[in-house]
Amino acid sequence: MWHLTRDRVLMVTTAVMTVAAGTMTALYVTKGEPGPPPTKPVATTGDPHPPAASARPSGVAKAGSVKAAYAVRSKWKDGFNAEVTLTNLGSQPLMGWTVQLELPREVDVTSTWGAKADLQPGLLVLRSQSYNTYLDAGGTIRMGFEAKGPAGPPTGCLVNGTPC
Repeated sequence: MWHLTRDRVLMVTTAVMTVAAGTMTALYVTKGEPGPPPTKPVATTGDPHPPAASARPSGVAKAGSVKAAYAVRSKWKDGFNAEVTLTNLGSQPLMGWTVQLELPREVDVTSTWGAKADLQPGLLVLRSQSYNTYLDAGGTIRMGFEAKGPAGPPTGCLVNGTPC
């Protein structure tokens, strides 16, 4: 009987600690600051399937103050890994971002990391996730993908609808 009670106490303690850790993480991420004032979402061009309004960028950084850099990090016979570095060059934080890469049609993206990906033939759309949607002024976020096909730069690039 004592073991059953001890197990229950351990389970309840674990649950309480998990909730406390989640709360502390949320408080740390938000830092008690109010969110940015709402602004009009920046529409991206060239995407025949625009995201839902809640997924569109809503930060206060000005258009053109966010830049993306693209680099092929490794190549092999049938594919490559590429990294996209997103930098907020503005003086205001950005809440939410979208990067659109126009890739040659023979490039087949097989996996991504650091962003939510929408794949269409010739187009890779990378969107912020809950853990990296906030991009502080001067901040940088890295994401990437693995693909089959020829390694090379994208034929087009947009960040929140503005050319990279």
